[in-house]
Amino acid sequence: MKVDVKNIKGEVIDNLTASDFIWKQPMNETLVHQVVVAQLNNKRQGTSNTLRRRDASYSTAKLRAQKGAGRARVGSRSSHVLGNSVAHGPHPRSYNQKIQKKVKKSSLRMVLSEKLKDGEVMVIDKFELKELSAKKASSVIKSLDLPKKTLIVLQNNEIDENLTKSIKNINDVKTVASNLINTYDIINSNQLIITLEAFKSIEEIWDSNTKKKGGKNED
Repeated sequence: MKVDVKNIKGEVIDNLTASDFIWKQPMNETLVHQVVVAQLNNKRQGTSNTLRRRDASYSTAKLRAQKGAGRARVGSRSSHVLGNSVAHGPHPRSYNQKIQKKVKKSSLRMVLSEKLKDGEVMVIDKFELKELSAKKASSVIKSLDLPKKTLIVLQNNEIDENLTKSIKNINDVKTVASNLINTYDIINSNQLIITLEAFKSIEEIWDSNTKKKGGKNED
């Protein structure tokens, strides 16, 4: 399949042949949902903690007689009923979920294909700034008529301090290296801007037909 390549002004200057294996995969919402949930869980710190009844430092003596006062029974001062501990509260734990490599790769191809099908992928020849300037970065983004929540995918050698710091000051625009893209970031964006070098890198990394050195496939 053919994909247009645009310049920084949004004008079509060329086209390239894209891999059907990456950019033309049928969507499986159940699989993608599974990967996204796992990714979000893996971001959780799991450090929340509450006092159990045995952790509260109070006397274990009974506060008043069991009967005769005409009031409810009450136990020790450390009871959660009196606000000193929490019944069944959270404690430190790991939320990590393992995602199989094949499942992770399949979901990534699916969301990339869905973005391209919906017209939410733009390939540009290059995206660079000669100086650190959020104003100039913002003008470039406006010239491309980008919506909120745009993800700019760059090749590693295209990422420099001027570019990353300039875009960091712009709301709803993020940059990511082509080898670090993931299902959640892609599905959570409204537009993907991919440089030509990053596009080629994605195909080299995620296309199983592209062989690694030594003759082994990526999968």
